[in-house]
Amino acid sequence: MPLHPSLEEGLGALFMVFLCALCVFGVQKERKGEEMELQEAIMGRRSIRKYTDQKVSDAQIEAMLKAGYWAPRVNERWRFIVVRDAETRKILSRRDSPKGKVATQPHVANAPVDIVVCIDFRGASERDRALYAMQEASGAIENMLLTAHEQGLGACWNCSFDDEKVKEVLGLPEEVTPIAIISLGYPAEAGKGIRRKTLEQIIHWERFKD
Repeated sequence: MPLHPSLEEGLGALFMVFLCALCVFGVQKERKGEEMELQEAIMGRRSIRKYTDQKVSDAQIEAMLKAGYWAPRVNERWRFIVVRDAETRKILSRRDSPKGKVATQPHVANAPVDIVVCIDFRGASERDRALYAMQEASGAIENMLLTAHEQGLGACWNCSFDDEKVKEVLGLPEEVTPIAIISLGYPAEAGKGIRRKTLEQIIHWERFKD
């Protein structure tokens, strides 16, 4: 027995609503899973300073660089230099000690790969120099560290190095400044948890309160 046209139309509309609900539920479920994986990466990442001799592939490095590229940006003054050469890595590992003596960070020299993050200040405004460029570069570094962790790699964000030696060995122009070195490799240690302040100590609602 054929359905009344109005009833048939109503059932068709109800079916479309049902399909849309299924799609929304599926997307929300998928997004929830992605958020859980992201939180796991954020909470589980540690600074790793000991690495195995296992080679880090170009594809793994490119995945990190792509993640850095998609960080929030203003003028994209970030520049990334991938270093595999052992002699160059030795120079990158040098830093000034508090007593003025030359010291080294062995993990920077021993890592199979170092990624030097630089900022190109050429043509930058005062606000760009003081704030924007550092903000976007920092966001890119965090994205790269999380992607390294996701791929089973260990990495460390290093900021203690000899600026002039780094500029010299990498051939950086005058206004291109190194701000960080990411040492990278397969982890030979688990990494240590660090003490952090409680959220209550650092979060303020509406206004700053001592």
